[in-house]
Amino acid sequence: MPLTDEKLLEAGLHSGLIDIATIDKLKAEARRKRCSVIELTLAHYRLPISSLHRAVAEKNSLSYLEPVALSIDESLIKKLPVSLVKRKLILPVKQNDKAFLVVADPTDRTAIDTIQRLLGQLLPLAMTDINYLSLLIKRQFNHNANQAADASATDEIDLVNLLDEIIKEAFLNKASDIHFVTEEEGLRVRLRIDGKLRDYPIEADATIAAGLVSRIKVLANLDIAEQRQPQDGGCSYKLAAPINSEFNIRVATAPTRLGERITLRLLGQQSGGMTLTALGMLAADLKRFRQAIQKPYGMILLTGPTGSGKSTTLCAALQEINKPDINIMTVENPIEYVIPGVSQLQTGLKISFAQALRSLLRHDPDVLMVGEIRDYETADVSVKAAMTGHLVFSTLHTNNAVSAVTRLIDIGCEAFLIGSTMTAVIAQRLIRRLCNNCKQVRPATDDELSELDCNDKTLTLFDSIGCANCQGTGFKGRLALFETLWFDESLARLVSQGCSEEALEQAAGHNLTFMWEDGCQKVLKGMTTLAEVRGVTIVKTRQAIGE
Repeated sequence: MPLTDEKLLEAGLHSGLIDIATIDKLKAEARRKRCSVIELTLAHYRLPISSLHRAVAEKNSLSYLEPVALSIDESLIKKLPVSLVKRKLILPVKQNDKAFLVVADPTDRTAIDTIQRLLGQLLPLAMTDINYLSLLIKRQFNHNANQAADASATDEIDLVNLLDEIIKEAFLNKASDIHFVTEEEGLRVRLRIDGKLRDYPIEADATIAAGLVSRIKVLANLDIAEQRQPQDGGCSYKLAAPINSEFNIRVATAPTRLGERITLRLLGQQSGGMTLTALGMLAADLKRFRQAIQKPYGMILLTGPTGSGKSTTLCAALQEINKPDINIMTVENPIEYVIPGVSQLQTGLKISFAQALRSLLRHDPDVLMVGEIRDYETADVSVKAAMTGHLVFSTLHTNNAVSAVTRLIDIGCEAFLIGSTMTAVIAQRLIRRLCNNCKQVRPATDDELSELDCNDKTLTLFDSIGCANCQGTGFKGRLALFETLWFDESLARLVSQGCSEEALEQAAGHNLTFMWEDGCQKVLKGMTTLAEVRGVTIVKTRQAIGE
């Protein structure tokens, strides 16, 4: 039996997920609207229901088992009545060869005692994702169901509601992407949360998978009859009250051996609250970046692979300088964040980046943002716009800051034009931010001191632990690692002369901060862990290049 609303709210208050003043207001609103207070709470705090169940486990000092390595204990499940298991949502499971009794409500002592007596042994209690627990029970007992019943159940599935539930769960988990993949066992759905993929519990055969794919393709205005070619599209999606939020979704399809796979990218979910400080830029770089974006002309480039947060940084920068007395215009594909007061143009089949940029130059802009420099024509127009008195922001796909200059020259730009217009190049990657609620301090090891280039034997670092606030991961949210290259007259002259990347690195001095150095500072400040930094960058310091 699922937990009552009061028990969930009590656990949420106990863990600090929610506060009493807000809950009192939400209870009054729920009575007025005659709706669920839990639904209102999840929408208000943007939390998945699993966070509250994890809080219940914490409150009752129980283990919360991750679904990945769970399996049903077949020898014990045979001793239990099917009706009792289904009604009470209690299941004997194994994880790492250790047996547990997973329960939906750890306060239901009558049911738990009955189950323990039937099993003939006292298993330690535990909790897990309530949706996954329901799915495990359904899978276990559906094996004995007849095929007609299964067919009838499939026919009754509402694909519209099913897709809405998946997108709603992704939104509440602050997921950036949703993956729909058809596998041998049926449809597999995964959410990318804080950069890591996590399975969404779903029971869907090939028929349901095909139905969901068709539903998504219709929403994205794609050809549902075409199943052998990749397709790209997008749509605007509105989640109903109490969430009541609308955002854009970018859709990409690809044919695979077992059927089409679809990836949804959820765009512009939180543009209103983005600031440069929230992105994780440290004080020294933040000061120089703010000086750069306030200049009347020049070019500022953000570099990094897809999904490294370049568009988010650009959006935060534009929001910072967005004032009534300047005209900001952007060219993007697609428009990821809607910025009030900014004219945003989306490219497509009939208009390219270069064509759109030329058109915008006739609209008296002060600041231009080009979503991505992909070819010579776009690069040439962008560089010349920066030369003619405009501040130009754009992105490139390069591995580090210095190689952006080489990339522009490879595209076809003249070195002297790059040197005379470049203001800053910032390379970035995204890493997970340590959860402030559960991170734990410990002494640094000798190897870590060596990596951090520190001789202080008393240095302490933080470990990720896991709690209800971070859904057991030990991390909550993401921050960016930055490699910053600030151009002055001497560097501009070197670039104009066509210097190599190595010469530029050696001449940059304190105008260049490597990504590894930025990451080490954030580790020392307790913002993240060394493992996270190692995952996205390599050791590189000024000492390493001979300074």
